Amino acid sequence: MSLRVDVCIIGGGAAGLAAAASIDRGIRTCVIEKNKILGRKILATGGGRCNLTNAGCQGHGATLDFFASHGLQAFPDEEGRYYPYSGRAADVVRTLEEAVSGADCRVLTDCAAESIEVTGGGIEAADAGFRIRTSRKETVFAKAVLLAAGGKAAPQFGTTGDGYRLAKDLGHHVTRLYPILTGIRCGELRDLKGIRARGRVTLLKDGAALAQESGEIQFTEDGISGICVFNLTPLIRAEDGEAPQEAFKRCCLELDLAPDFTAEEIAGRTSSFGILTRELADRVDLEHIKAWRLPVLGIKGWRDAQCTAGGILLEEIHRDTMESALIPGLYFAGEILDIQGPCGGYNLQNAWETGMRAAKAMSRQIREGRSLQP
Repeated sequence: MSLRVDVCIIGGGAAGLAAAASIDRGIRTCVIEKNKILGRKILATGGGRCNLTNAGCQGHGATLDFFASHGLQAFPDEEGRYYPYSGRAADVVRTLEEAVSGADCRVLTDCAAESIEVTGGGIEAADAGFRIRTSRKETVFAKAVLLAAGGKAAPQFGTTGDGYRLAKDLGHHVTRLYPILTGIRCGELRDLKGIRARGRVTLLKDGAALAQESGEIQFTEDGISGICVFNLTPLIRAEDGEAPQEAFKRCCLELDLAPDFTAEEIAGRTSSFGILTRELADRVDLEHIKAWRLPVLGIKGWRDAQCTAGGILLEEIHRDTMESALIPGLYFAGEILDIQGPCGGYNLQNAWETGMRAAKAMSRQIREGRSLQP
């Protein structure tokens, strides 16, 4: 079976759905999603609440307006993180599904894109288009293609890096990929598993401080976790030609477990218990309560990561339209790009923003009749 459309969107996650909902009416569109449902990864974001965006994101106003135009209201917490007013990620997905169903869009779920080929007279020809072959043995012909297949983080939700292969097959380059926004392995801490503490975490590399984050530190059986820990992981990376284990050896973490107390106030105490839990106090004495060092043995893998570092080389993309600089009519959006931000809605903001930007450019391309399908 074959399907002919104007725009084919590969990936029914945040970026793909934002694009599908933003395409001009009357433009024939299809979304190809390998999962059985749309927005599967969105459902897991923000602890099931979906941190839509952040007041610190330059384009957060456009995102809030986009969702409001589809009936979804959001509110900020004290940290500037925006959530749906209902507090339910499922309502974000439902809003996007309804927006897409109101467009001239066909959705193919439980269906993976296996290959993309340029058709017609070639990349530079006026009649250039695309042929997408799917895992259901269907063929989709399109005038424009948006690759919004996500990264490699959280493969249990279907993000297994398929988009990178498709992009490489079309001549694009992918920078080094590694998991970020995840826990850090520091060794045997089984006796502290489940303990939480207010603190400040400093990442040191070769003895020098690289970055510092404050917040709730969560102890696991083999390390530490929590937003303040996650945000340090993009800096724990190997240099070109360096093995990851060698890079880890150059790093360590310094924990201030009494950030609201001065050294003088600490010196007047007889025990760290009372500031720390009994379990932590048994591990950390007063001498080290403001500077407890833990080695970096590694970071958690793809399954635990919230985001992918690396992606499609940005120099090969027109950032104002998200169109490929190598292949006219090919667009990119979302986590597949080499764009990463900290926890707190920044990466979802990237998905919504690049998806909407690509939709605007693709709509203009179709209206102007550029790269027509043969």
